[in-house]
Amino acid sequence: MELIAADTLRLVKETSPTLHEEAASKLYCNILKEYGLEADLHYLQPNRPNVIGRIAGDGTGLSLLLGGHVDTIPDKGCTTPRIEGGRVYGRGADDMKGALISIAAAARAIKRSGAKLKGDLAVAAWVDHEDPDGHGLGPQEVARTIRRGELNVDAVIIGEGPFDSISIAQGGCLGFEIHISGRKGAPHTLSCNLNSNPILWGSMVVDELYKMDKELESKKWHHLIPQRRQLQIGIFQAGDFYNRLPEDVKIVGTLRWDPGEDFEETGRRLRERLSELEKRIRSSLGPEIQMRMDLQLHRESSEISSDDRLVQTVQRAASEIFGHPLPLVGSRAVADQPFFLREAGVPALYYGSSTQDDATAHSNNESISIKRLTTMAEMYATAALLFCGYYS
Repeated sequence: MELIAADTLRLVKETSPTLHEEAASKLYCNILKEYGLEADLHYLQPNRPNVIGRIAGDGTGLSLLLGGHVDTIPDKGCTTPRIEGGRVYGRGADDMKGALISIAAAARAIKRSGAKLKGDLAVAAWVDHEDPDGHGLGPQEVARTIRRGELNVDAVIIGEGPFDSISIAQGGCLGFEIHISGRKGAPHTLSCNLNSNPILWGSMVVDELYKMDKELESKKWHHLIPQRRQLQIGIFQAGDFYNRLPEDVKIVGTLRWDPGEDFEETGRRLRERLSELEKRIRSSLGPEIQMRMDLQLHRESSEISSDDRLVQTVQRAASEIFGHPLPLVGSRAVADQPFFLREAGVPALYYGSSTQDDATAHSNNESISIKRLTTMAEMYATAALLFCGYYS
């Protein structure tokens, strides 16, 4: 427990906001080596390496990857890194450097136990996860390494998400940015009627988005995800002076969908709705309207079966550690499961540190229970032994 706490604090102190992960990646690589693993840095871009560590099996069993992201949101405003009251504090403690150390500790325990694995155990820490700067390049490259056969992996446990349940599904999410423009040159508002004002047109776009969200609200919820599909708006920008006609209105938001749907189909429906609205505005209000929409995929939706061998193995581990299996859930939050399902073609699930009453990720008081990190290490080690198989 003391080693897990100390090394979590070491990793938290090595700041790693997205795009600036190298020092923390190097430290984690060294920690894996200190724990007896083979470990290497794999650079995606200058100063941005993934970390891959391994315990080799004898080739007669299935291979497992335990991993997660080493980057964090910026640490501005976050509490000072420290150990206090049975918790580790600081940016990344909960999301998700504590879990990375629990994963490393699980691998260390397997090495020290003398157990000989049948399948390989891989440990990974990847970069480029956190929005808005992260676009999933790190986990995507790990997944492609698996697909190319350069890393032997049959399943993945991502050390993020719930502690008291197992997450096997997530909804998809896209970001949209809509630009609405009309007359150029920002003329005086006396020179035109309100019906030619892009702000009015923008309000009609918002109304159409609201109607779409109400339609999503009426749909049946996914059986694993305790939130509905959702359309939301985060930015509405327009104008620079009270009596000048705005040249541009910008509306930015997100649209979230369920497993079984995808970015292409969801984006097509959104484009069609707004294209029809643009035609109505052009014919009845402002023939000069120009509307442009850019879509960015944050993550696809994904789901694995509750009958999958990986799920059943983690449930067996939970029964050993907690005395009972854990609930199976899904999430609207977007993370890295889809890369492994879609790019690598292997099952992946989430098991991490969060509970409903103790989830501090991204907060100014981010922290994690040391006792919980220890239990997570026990879960990861048990799941790895069960999945890979071993000789005593």
